[in-house]
Amino acid sequence: MKVQWNWAACAAVGFAVAAGTAGSARADDKPAAPSQVQQQIEQGKDVLKKNVGEANEAVQNAAPKTPTPEQMAQWQAQSDAMMAAMKTNEHHKALEKFAGIWDVKSKVWMMPGAPAQEATGQAESKMDFGGRFLCMTYKSEIMGQPFEGRLVMGYSNNAKQYEGVWLDNMSTSLWNSTGTASSDGNTFTWTGTMVEPNGEKKATREVTTFKGPDTYTSEFFETGKDGKENKTMELTYTRKAATPAMKPAGAKPIEPSK
Repeated sequence: MKVQWNWAACAAVGFAVAAGTAGSARADDKPAAPSQVQQQIEQGKDVLKKNVGEANEAVQNAAPKTPTPEQMAQWQAQSDAMMAAMKTNEHHKALEKFAGIWDVKSKVWMMPGAPAQEATGQAESKMDFGGRFLCMTYKSEIMGQPFEGRLVMGYSNNAKQYEGVWLDNMSTSLWNSTGTASSDGNTFTWTGTMVEPNGEKKATREVTTFKGPDTYTSEFFETGKDGKENKTMELTYTRKAATPAMKPAGAKPIEPSK
């Protein structure tokens, strides 16, 4: 697209220049020389040509350019990769076994060799975001204080690994971990790094093992300054039985037919 010459505008410039020259002539009481008037008109034309050229260049730069075949192929590949990364697969399906309401028994070892502190709690987990993530709410008590935590687990198609994040009401930190699953999908191994209140970083490992469809355990380990790994916690999950449906008041039992 180009800006066309507007000869009326050119004429206007010429008249404006001529009028300016005429004004000068009145001020000096001397008529301007024809060569001087022609020179000013030519200067006006040059200015107009420059402005039109700049306008043409601006329009051409602003106009959308047709993408090349190589660019179209690149964009299509990126779009296909994005669509593939959004889809759920067998790795996300493997997380569905965690869904449900669970009674939880916990054992916590505050230091190596110390007796375990035991408690009970409850966890409720469900698949969310179209089956892409498992979200858990956990409630219990720690040293007589209410304890509540959240866990989100998923499988990253981009990173080709399981990823999890834990947060609770007794910390301002997020515990991030990455994991793998056994070939049968019954054992998940997670590793990560935990930052203690004193700023010390500890390597962590968690092993979750399904004993069956209705029970699984999660064992937690930390590596100390001496490089030794110690077991710090064990959680045993038992699926909570569904509440039986209540009979309507006054309902009579159905007698078997004879």
